[in-house]
Amino acid sequence: MSQNGVTNWKNVNNWHWVEKNCMPWASEFIKTQFVDQTAEKGGVKATLTEVVAVNGDVNINQRKGKLITIYDLEINAKWKGEGPDGVSASGKLIIPEFMHDTDEDDIVYDITVDDESKQTEKIRELVRKELAPKLGKQLAGFSKKMIEANGKDVHIAPEEMKGHPVLQTYSPKPPAPSNASSGASQGKAGVLGGLTTITQKVELVASASDVYETLLDPQRVRVWTRGRADITKEVGKPFNLFEGNITGTIEELVPNKKVVQKWRLKSWPAGHHSLVTIDLQQGDDSTTVHVTQKEVPIGEKDVTENNWKNYYWNSIKQAFGYGALI
Repeated sequence: MSQNGVTNWKNVNNWHWVEKNCMPWASEFIKTQFVDQTAEKGGVKATLTEVVAVNGDVNINQRKGKLITIYDLEINAKWKGEGPDGVSASGKLIIPEFMHDTDEDDIVYDITVDDESKQTEKIRELVRKELAPKLGKQLAGFSKKMIEANGKDVHIAPEEMKGHPVLQTYSPKPPAPSNASSGASQGKAGVLGGLTTITQKVELVASASDVYETLLDPQRVRVWTRGRADITKEVGKPFNLFEGNITGTIEELVPNKKVVQKWRLKSWPAGHHSLVTIDLQQGDDSTTVHVTQKEVPIGEKDVTENNWKNYYWNSIKQAFGYGALI
C-alpha cells in the first residue's frame, strides 16, 4: 500500500499472495504473555521467569481477501518454584512444537527440574498440571492476535479500494463429476498387474510463481495439506505429505515452470514409484497446470486421479481461493 491514501492498484481486491514475516512480533508476544505467569496450590508456588528463545517460522499471508496465519514454533522457557517446606526449585519448560493447526489440548510440554528430589518433584508437578495449562490458554488466541497486529500490513481495507478497478470473481464451469473413490491413504497393496499413465489439466487463478511456491514451499503446503509438510525446493531431496501417505523425491525443478517428482502412495507395492511431471503455463489471469503421471499401478488409477483432484487441487483452491472446486 502506498502513502497519501492511494492503494496499490496491482493488488486491488487483495487478489495476489502477500506475505509478512511475523517472527519478531511472535517472539515479543510470547514473552509478554508467558513471563510472570504464576500457579499456586497446596502451599506450592511456581512462576515462569524467562522465555529464553522462540525459534521457527511465523508468517501471515493474504490471498484473494483471505488472511492466513502459518507458524511452526519451538518455545524454550525457565521457571522457578517453592514448596511449603521452604525448598526451592528451578528448571526448564519447552514446547517443542506449536503449529497453526495445534489445538490447545494437544500442546506438548517438556518440563525438567534442575535438582531432582522428592521435594522438587512436587514443584515440577505443579508446573506440569497448573502452570503449563495457563500458558496454553495464552497461546489459544495466537492466530487471532497475529491477524489483529499484522493483518493491515498485507491486506488492503475495503474503504481504500474506492476509485480503483475491481477484479471479477472467477467461476469456471465444473467438470463432469467423477465416480472415483477418494482418500489419500486409500487403495490396496499387491502385485502391479500393469502400469498406466494419468494426465490432468487444472486451471488455478494465480500466477505461475504463486502456484510453484504453493506446491513446494513448506509453509504454504502445510496450509492445504492441513498438517506437517516435509518438502523443500531442492533437487534430490525427499518429500513426505499427508503423514507419510504420499512420499517421493524431487527430481527436477524449473522455477515457476516445471516440477518433476518420483511419487508414490503408501498403499502401492513396496519400492514402486511413479514419475510425475507438473508443467505450469502462465495465462493472462490464471495458470494452467498440466500433470502427467507415468507408471501408475493400473489398479490404483482411479484412486490416484481422485487424490490429485481432492487432496491437491481442491484443497489448494479452497485454502487460497485459486478458483472453483473441481
